[in-house]
Amino acid sequence: MLATGIVFELPIIAFFHDQDRVITPAFMRKYRKHAIVVIFILAAIITPPDVFSQTLVAIPLLILYEISIFISAGVMRSKQKKHDEFMARKNRINAD
Repeated sequence: MLATGIVFELPIIAFFHDQDRVITPAFMRKYRKHAIVVIFILAAIITPPDVFSQTLVAIPLLILYEISIFISAGVMRSKQKKHDEFMARKNRINAD
């Protein structure tokens, strides 16, 4: 049960790693197939030896992975918007 609770922190982990540019949405999309395999292996380790239980744990984890991609993309857009605004102000100052 503790392992499942820790794994459900995936969106928060993705948010902080995206802040440091360790993980990007493009990276997470590119390796989605690998993540699915890892999630099912992790679900097999966490649950009793039963395919139904494994699937019951894996499906929410897959959903959390997709939410993590969405959050990461939002963070990236926000950072890009701030960067663009900063560069626009800098260019206006240099033009004067």
